Amino acid sequence: MSGTATVSRVGRVALAVVTVLMVGFLALRALSPTFGAGLWFGRTGSSQTVAIVAAVVAVLAVWTYRARNAGRAGGVPVAIIGGLGLMSLVLGFSSYWPCYDAQHPKLFTALTFTGALVKGTIGDQSIGNPSQPAHLCPIPTPVALDVARLSAQAAIFLGLASVAVALFRSQTDRIHIRLARSVTAVVGIDEDTPSMIAAIAKSLGRRDTLVVITAIPERACVYEARNHGARIATVDFAAPATLAALSLWRKIDRLYLLSADPSENLQRLGVITERLSVVGRKNRLPLIVRIDDPWQAEVWRAQQFGGSGGSDHRWVADAVGKYEVTARRLLDAVINTTTVDRIMVCGASPLTLAVCADMAQRRRERDYYTAPDQAPLPSLTLVAKGAEEYLHDHEFHQQQLGFASPAGVDAVPEAPGMSTLLRLIGAHGGAAAVILVDSDSSIDSTIGTRLAARFPEMPVYAWDPAARASEDRVPIVGRLRTYRLALDVPEGQAHDAWERAAMLIHTNWVKDTEHNTPATRLWPQLDEFYRESNRRLVRNILWMAEEKGEHTWSSGGTTADVSVAELRGLAPLDQMKRLGFDRAAALAMARAEHEDWCRYYRAAGWRPGERSDERKTHNKLVGWAVTEADPVLLDAAVGSVAAALLELRELGYRSRPAWESFRRTGMVTAEKRETAWTWTARSGQTMHAGAGDWAVQDAGGDSWSVRDDIFRASYQHVGENRWRRTGVVSARPARIGEIVPTAEGPLQAAPGDWVVKGTRGELWPVPADRFAQRYERVDG
Repeated sequence: MSGTATVSRVGRVALAVVTVLMVGFLALRALSPTFGAGLWFGRTGSSQTVAIVAAVVAVLAVWTYRARNAGRAGGVPVAIIGGLGLMSLVLGFSSYWPCYDAQHPKLFTALTFTGALVKGTIGDQSIGNPSQPAHLCPIPTPVALDVARLSAQAAIFLGLASVAVALFRSQTDRIHIRLARSVTAVVGIDEDTPSMIAAIAKSLGRRDTLVVITAIPERACVYEARNHGARIATVDFAAPATLAALSLWRKIDRLYLLSADPSENLQRLGVITERLSVVGRKNRLPLIVRIDDPWQAEVWRAQQFGGSGGSDHRWVADAVGKYEVTARRLLDAVINTTTVDRIMVCGASPLTLAVCADMAQRRRERDYYTAPDQAPLPSLTLVAKGAEEYLHDHEFHQQQLGFASPAGVDAVPEAPGMSTLLRLIGAHGGAAAVILVDSDSSIDSTIGTRLAARFPEMPVYAWDPAARASEDRVPIVGRLRTYRLALDVPEGQAHDAWERAAMLIHTNWVKDTEHNTPATRLWPQLDEFYRESNRRLVRNILWMAEEKGEHTWSSGGTTADVSVAELRGLAPLDQMKRLGFDRAAALAMARAEHEDWCRYYRAAGWRPGERSDERKTHNKLVGWAVTEADPVLLDAAVGSVAAALLELRELGYRSRPAWESFRRTGMVTAEKRETAWTWTARSGQTMHAGAGDWAVQDAGGDSWSVRDDIFRASYQHVGENRWRRTGVVSARPARIGEIVPTAEGPLQAAPGDWVVKGTRGELWPVPADRFAQRYERVDG
């Protein structure tokens, strides 16, 4: 528990004790008016006593509400209403205890009057018999009864308010969403996603509002989302216009698409992206898309990093799926709770690939940062008839992502029967663990139990579709535990790659710093302001490398041209140059990062001055002109960007220049026209050529216009009206939906197009098939 939570809990307990003591004192004084007669507190008619008790109870109720229900969409906690009712019951019974006579038994009269009070009857009660006039009781009225009446009314009012909130919950949700400053939206949830919702809710800042968008709000998963503070927006997914019409897109800061169908997620992403192009101005918003198949998820990630079709600069995208999350959970269970040097993954399924991929990423992260108490990572052995094919696929996949061939994985191409596993375990001789994957018919359902019985100290994890994903099941035989596939994010862990990168970068920085400040605490104890600052840096670096540095994060199929070790010790500008950023790009990136950092700190109330976390002052919180004129500040600004790029590179995220060199090839026919004219592009758009431009046509029948000066610099005359294409240009894949500012007017690139940049900076899109015919890559 964090220090703030501990202080809060101690404060609430102390206030509760004070409340109980005050209520007890008033109850005793109501029973015996002479008790504490020398004190003014509790004296009959003392309005100060009522005010003090009411104030203490109100503070305790608000504190309890914020602790137990902060940010939730539900009503008043039952503990508050029940506490007020109990206080009214105790004080009312004590006050009415003296009210009895021959016709009104002592105990039952007190109970009857108290019951009426708790139900809301706060008027005076009277007793008497038929032969005598009735008289009010108790007389004089003790302060305890005044407090009891007040608490009874408060309990009734809060109870009714809670019921009203429940009845009009959709309307109150709409109001909260409309008033929200920042929105984290989750689109499409099911029974697999509650753990993910809980993880998202824990990462929210104080000003963030979690909104779940669903078509069917009356489901258990939606009610559970409410318990984590979510507001609910209902749309008709069959009518995309209802999704686009939501007002929250102007305030979106994070987006999660969690439908089990990845096609639905991508369709909804298209609708939201189109809407944001109209109402949103933010770039590099965190985006998480659920894609359960691990390889499909990796291919999609590569596409978002500038691969096929390019990336959309509006998003910092990552994918999450139940196979990847389950693999992470299983490996955590093995690595964090046991000491083993080999894990045998038995069976062939997407989970097999997910386990391999997760272990490869763990090795990269360990190369970047290894905690002092962490044991070496175990190796993997794949045991299945197709194990070698899975191993080759895994190696190929890692190489396509730009990584070296993964180490620590071998394959046994045999069915994972009992005799095979006994032989492998016996031959290994070390501490091993076994994971039996899902949906492999070659795995006997009894193997897990039989292995656990033979090797009671060996961890065994067996797939069981009926297992509770979030429950730590007690093993019955040995150390056998069952699991099911689910998006069950482990407690305290990041739920996307960029959150994890921010955590690791911060942890590594803390390891090397000698300062002890609120900003140097480890991630679990770190204030949310500094956590978000780390997330902001990662998102900003991803955006700046593409937008300011003209790089792409798609490094698939390429090898690293420079190692991080070679760059350590170089000056920041030299590091940036070796990473492929010239001085102008490096300074543009440093300026963009500095200005974004300043905006973030100033929005949180920080001011220029000597560095102090307590006073919220920072010596670097100055304008870019001041920073650029100061060699020390400038070196620090560029160094911050260079360090982040190096750290991401160590974690496996490597950028490279987006533009590549291509040689122009082929023959065309051309004629110069003395008057302006228009022509139709392949996309159907009308383009405008000026007087003196050249009309060009290739052998495939495509025609276009070229400005005279550009034409003469890039075409060589062969004879008559025939010309040879010459020169070297730069080109890159077009981004999805990109508008290319050509000399003839803006032109939208189609999916798969290439954007070509001439020697004079002119741009034009070329379809993929025509690009392959007209250009050849320049090696080196």
